[in-house]
Amino acid sequence: MITYYRRSLKDKEIKRLKNFQRGCWINVINPTNEEIDFLAQNFKLNKQNLLSGLDENEVPRIEFEKDNIYIIVKTPYSERPYLQTILIILANNFILTLSKIQPDFIANMSTRLTRIVTTQKYKTLIIFLSKINKEFENETIKTVKIVNALATSSRKIKEKDIYTLLKQEEKLNFYVSSYHYEKPIYEKLVRKLNFYEEDKDIIEDLIIDSEEGLNLCKSSLKTISNIRNYYNIMMSTRINRTITVLTLFTIFLSVFTAVSGFYGMNVALPFQNVPFISIYIFVFSLFLGGIFLIFAKFKWL
Repeated sequence: MITYYRRSLKDKEIKRLKNFQRGCWINVINPTNEEIDFLAQNFKLNKQNLLSGLDENEVPRIEFEKDNIYIIVKTPYSERPYLQTILIILANNFILTLSKIQPDFIANMSTRLTRIVTTQKYKTLIIFLSKINKEFENETIKTVKIVNALATSSRKIKEKDIYTLLKQEEKLNFYVSSYHYEKPIYEKLVRKLNFYEEDKDIIEDLIIDSEEGLNLCKSSLKTISNIRNYYNIMMSTRINRTITVLTLFTIFLSVFTAVSGFYGMNVALPFQNVPFISIYIFVFSLFLGGIFLIFAKFKWL
């Protein structure tokens, strides 16, 4: 679906257009092959780059052509792989965004936000990047809170907690990858484009924010690794203790088995004519087993 929006400095709010106009914002969501061909032919865009904007595995990057600038970035997504690709194109007389699923910040901008001025494409680009950065910041903080809550919990770690941590670990690894590519993109934009000083300051703030987000993700990943190692140690300890207890219990039962088996032989045995000899044998076996368990408790447990 292709939608056109436009707002100049004279307009009070952003307007949806029926057709293309100079200085407009073209928002493309999950386009068909025919729409891709239409964009490539009518606006002289690189078709391969347009298709890259629909590939969830595409690597974030920036490409400068003669008349167009292609910026491929990632935005957070609620489901695996937790990131979706969005393509931003700066052309001579328009700005274009393309993605398979419409991000929340674009939906908000096209409906109720009036801050965006589409005729100022550099400022519009900065707003887009700032919104993307804010979404990453919110999602990163949300994930970090989940990790910290489990790390500081006083209750024992359960299997479902480990599953939650593994899910957050996977998400953080995707975020680290995205943060890693953000900084070079921002730095190239500052070097290549003629921004106003106040706009440069905003982009430099985005660089700092991306570095902080990257460090926060790495710190949380280290916390998850420590929790997982702690869980593995605890599980190994529990397994060893369980095996030890079962071994001792087996040895304890073997005392009864040995004594009863000895007196079950068809030969002359001591005390075989003593009344209630079976009770004496049971008490004696219990005594021997108890001594062994007491010794094992202080020696192995």
